[in-house]
Amino acid sequence: MKNVIGAIAVKGTPVHSALRFDSGVSIATLLVTNGLIQTQHGVALHPDLLLWDKQLSSCRQQWFQCVDNNPLGWYAALQSVSTATLLANRCHDMPNETKQCWVASPFHAQLGRDTVRLLPEGLFLWTEQDSNWLCTVLNPLLQHEGMTLIPVGSALLLSCCESMDVEPLRFAEVSGKNLPNRHPKGSDAGRFTRLLAEIQMLLHQHPAEHRQQRGEPDVNGVWLWGGTQWQPQPAHEKQIAVATRNPFLQSIVDGRDAKLMISEAERLNELVKQDAPLPKKIVLAGEGHAVLLTKSWLLKLRNTRWVSKSPGTQSELLDTMQGQI
Repeated sequence: MKNVIGAIAVKGTPVHSALRFDSGVSIATLLVTNGLIQTQHGVALHPDLLLWDKQLSSCRQQWFQCVDNNPLGWYAALQSVSTATLLANRCHDMPNETKQCWVASPFHAQLGRDTVRLLPEGLFLWTEQDSNWLCTVLNPLLQHEGMTLIPVGSALLLSCCESMDVEPLRFAEVSGKNLPNRHPKGSDAGRFTRLLAEIQMLLHQHPAEHRQQRGEPDVNGVWLWGGTQWQPQPAHEKQIAVATRNPFLQSIVDGRDAKLMISEAERLNELVKQDAPLPKKIVLAGEGHAVLLTKSWLLKLRNTRWVSKSPGTQSELLDTMQGQI
């Protein structure tokens, strides 16, 4: 793939994530995790993808039904493991009494009259320094609940000595949207909601001065999702090289010789120049859908309709992507 922009090193990120994805790297598949959005007229391209509208609209489409996921969640799905397990397998400080693990996603919130809207993950800057700071602030509170927040590079994992029976939305389902105004399912939903509220109050009292000095938005809360019962076992996942600018995914993947690129729509221009040809295989996901786009020399007319037709399953899409990478 030509004209791929080099990833810029960010203080606190692993060295391997700062490697340059130069013109010699051949990306076979591009996955844009929030490439599709819901409008009053149906599914449409994310506005940040309009830079490549001509290329995207001229591709052959194959549709699938998929759950919404962020870059970390999609990578875990390609590895056939839960996102929490993916992080836990890379954690060297897992407490022995751990019974359950959760992915912890920090967020910045914008308050409305009756709503709390989260900044999209693709616009949220985050480093390993931020993760270490957040653990220092929150762990005194969490330890009273039998929990420990653990940094995994820039990503964050919550260890619990007692399991919580609760089913919150995945972070991809609330990122860039309003926080739900009702409790999730589960007998521990009240405790779960109270914990999130206490975290928000504590962060309000202890703003991140280092982020303010960098001119970055405050951290207003942490969303817990993907709860998984923890049983220590050897990791059998394959090491898939991935080109990405998502700080949480950067913590666990290597970008060298990548055949796969995973990006939010907001960060794609940091990886691909506007005039650069996109990979031959492109997956746009979002709002319960995913479409596999394939370039075809025979398809001359632009197809500007983004309508799901005869959708396949998520398992079928994952099998196809795994075969490509």
